[in-house]
Amino acid sequence: MRQEDLGAVYEIEHETPSPWSLVSLKQELQVRRGRQYVAESSDRRILGWCACRLLWPEAELLKIAVTTDERKKSVGTSLLQHVIEELQGQSYSGLFLEVRANNKPALGFYERHGFLRVGIRSRYYSDPVDDAMILKRDLVP
Repeated sequence: MRQEDLGAVYEIEHETPSPWSLVSLKQELQVRRGRQYVAESSDRRILGWCACRLLWPEAELLKIAVTTDERKKSVGTSLLQHVIEELQGQSYSGLFLEVRANNKPALGFYERHGFLRVGIRSRYYSDPVDDAMILKRDLVP
C-alpha cells in the first residue's frame, strides 16, 4: 500500500463494521514491522486491502477489507493467500487474528482458510459490544 492509496482504502473502511480512521491508516504505513497490501483491478482501482504485523516467529493479521461490490469474488482470498505466502517464504510459524464473535461471514471465511479458534476476549469490541474470537493458522509447511 502506498500513500496515494489511502483515499480509496479509507472509502473501503467505511463499508466495514469496525472502520479505521484516516489517521490510523496513515500511522499504519509508518509501522516498521507492519505490512500493508492492496488488491487492484486491471484498471488500478483498489478492490481491497489488508494489514499485518510481523512479530517473529509469528505474525498478526490486523485487517482484511474488501469493497462491498467485490465481496465474494475472491479478493479477500487473494489478499490472505498473498500474506500467507510472504510469511511462509520468511519462515514465520503462525498467523493470528481477532474477529468479532458475531461476524459469522468473517469467521467462516477464516475457518475455510485453515484458521482455528484458539481463544476469546470477552467484550473486547465496543460500538456495539462484542467478544473477539482469536484465530490462528499454522504456517509451517
